[in-house]
This record gives sequence, structure tokens and C-alpha cells, in this order.
Amino acid sequence: MEKENNYTCAYCQQPFPIWDMRPINRSIEGKKFRVCDTCADAAQDSSKIVQCDACGEYFTSDVLHDEEICGHTFTACPNCGKDMVDCMTREEFEKEHQPCRYAVIVRSVDGSQRGYTVSVDGNAGIGAAFKKLADKVKLNHAASVTIAEILMDEDEF
Repeated sequence: MEKENNYTCAYCQQPFPIWDMRPINRSIEGKKFRVCDTCADAAQDSSKIVQCDACGEYFTSDVLHDEEICGHTFTACPNCGKDMVDCMTREEFEKEHQPCRYAVIVRSVDGSQRGYTVSVDGNAGIGAAFKKLADKVKLNHAASVTIAEILMDEDEF
């Protein structure tokens, strides 16, 4: 007859059965360990371990590395490579959070004109682009301001 308690918890050092086990850092050689469900729940509540929403694997926070992409945090799962929270690949994440770019032409009352490129957060909209421009450029002599969203990059032609 097999022993019911096959593993010892890495946190509480108590024996526990195989069905009450969570593998932590399973895909990282040299960092793997097993924790009982009770300790795993407590560690997850205190953010000592994090579960990937894409693949379901558990990792300690010391093996996770945050990266800022377009003002948003991307944390690649060591197992599946997708973002731990948003479940997107890096390419999907970059496309989702890419800033909107606007071409702006300001015509002055003296007839001169000037062009600007303004980038704002993807969901901020044209009003945010105008506000950002107004914070950087004096518009008190402007006769008109034309704003259009740039939909393509230079090399997409």
C-alpha cells in the first residue's frame, strides 16, 4: 500500500498527499518546488506566488520580470511566454497598447503653418492629442488647427 503523504511542503514542512500539491516554478530548472494547497493559497494572497492566467502555472515573484511597453506593464510567463494577466503574446500586447499618433497642422493668422506629430495613449482620443499639443505649443495666434489620426507606419506602403 502506498503512503498517502508523498510530499513535504516547501513552506510549512508538513507532509501532504499528491492531490493536495501545487508545483511552483515547474518550467524553471533549479527553482522547482512543491507546496501544499493551504500554503499555496496563503502565498498567492500575499503575492509571493503568482498564477499565469494563460497557462495556469504558478511562479514565485522573483522569477518574473516586468517590462514597460507603451506605458503598460508586460510580464512574460516563463512557461508560455504570454502576459501573466492579459494572456496576450508580446506582439498582441504591443499592438493593443500602441499609442495613437496624430498629424496636426496649425495655421497662424499671419498665413504661416506648422506641422506636428502627437502621440497619446490608444484610448485617450483626439481631445487628448489637442490638449497635449496646447500644453507644448502656443496656440494664441492660431487661425485653424487640423488634426488627423495616422493609421499607417512609414514602411507599410
